[in-house]
Amino acid sequence: MKKYRIMTFDGGGIRGALSATLLKKLDERCPKLIENTDLFAGTSTGSFIALGLAYGLSPKELISLYSVRNCRFIFNPKYPELFRPKYNNKNLKKVLSKVFPQNLKLKDLKHKVLISSFRLIGEKDGSWGPKFYSNYEGSDTSNAYVIDVAMCSSAAPIYFPSYKKHIDGGVIANNPSLAAISIARDTKGGNQKLDNICLLSIGTGFNSEKIKTDTSKWGAFEWTLYLEPSYPLLSILLDGNMETDTYYSYQLLGNRYFRLNPKITHSISLDDYNKIPYLIYLSEKFNLNNTINWIENNWF
Repeated sequence: MKKYRIMTFDGGGIRGALSATLLKKLDERCPKLIENTDLFAGTSTGSFIALGLAYGLSPKELISLYSVRNCRFIFNPKYPELFRPKYNNKNLKKVLSKVFPQNLKLKDLKHKVLISSFRLIGEKDGSWGPKFYSNYEGSDTSNAYVIDVAMCSSAAPIYFPSYKKHIDGGVIANNPSLAAISIARDTKGGNQKLDNICLLSIGTGFNSEKIKTDTSKWGAFEWTLYLEPSYPLLSILLDGNMETDTYYSYQLLGNRYFRLNPKITHSISLDDYNKIPYLIYLSEKFNLNNTINWIENNWF
């Protein structure tokens, strides 16, 4: 039975530094892990990693994308977020343009890829809805530019402006595992039997958020802009669908699904670049023995 191996990467802003560092450690212990992957899938910051791997970048090169210097540049200047996005997206696009060639299209990538976003105006009937970008043969998105796809997937509401009528894919698939399984099964995608699929899902750290205050009288202002946690409604949307996807994916694949998502001991917002050294430290010291055992039993 030929295995169909999928690697997915969650959204989470600067917490992508944790994902990239975990991947580097896995790659050091399982050198053929990346080259033997059939499909990379990513959402938001995870789209940068998935697209980078599909393009041929190494984990070390991806970690450099999450340098404090780069992230400080991306999340600057800061604006009052009540009447406009907290940041513009020009600096993010400049950073991505140093990683990916301007004219690189999805069809030019070395591996199959799936990237999630949400389109605010539908292409056919005008209705908004999920938008998934892939480079499978016959895909209507294979001619999309890689930088544009990354920008569409990472346009987080409140933080960044929408991009080409898209917002962050995290609002529908912050953990893209279920979407990846679906396209792997699709006759117009991977055309695989479910029994052939194994999936390694790499998160951006389990952020054990909670709201301690009384929310019974909250209105739009509090749910949108309350500070502990930051932007609670958005955080609930992103974290909630992430854990739901984890549950569904495990029910479909059983032990052929592995979720790698270390617990983060304190709240880290999407733009808190000062926490990047902590995220890298956490990744470096995290025990990956269970993950390695799963890879050795399922990947090769």
